[in-house]
Amino acid sequence: MKKTIIISTGAAGLLLAAFVIFRYINYSMEPAEVFRKLSGMRMAITFFRLATGRQPSDIGEVIQNGNLEAVPRIKLKRHLASSKVRKTAKLIVRDTGGWGYVNDPADRDFGTIFIDCTHKDEKGRYWSEF
Repeated sequence: MKKTIIISTGAAGLLLAAFVIFRYINYSMEPAEVFRKLSGMRMAITFFRLATGRQPSDIGEVIQNGNLEAVPRIKLKRHLASSKVRKTAKLIVRDTGGWGYVNDPADRDFGTIFIDCTHKDEKGRYWSEF
């Protein structure tokens, strides 16, 4: 009897945990909030460029210069929440669900911050297109 109760409780706990994880993974921030955060990051990079006369080599420089307090956290569907910025030599999307930054001065997209996600928003647009 006690064994059955323990097994039933454990199974119910596992089901509840699976449900919570499923809900978290399928949750996404409002697109307007994601776009607002992306715009803020782009403005901070622009202010850095105007103040220093060059593009930053990474987002850390923008934060150190005082143009950005911290990298904003985003949460997209099918991804964990992230405030990490993946540095890349070219604008290549790797689907991390966070941010991407082109840091190669030889690339035409140098200084571009983008949403590093290959999925679509609720209107059918790829997140990385913004």
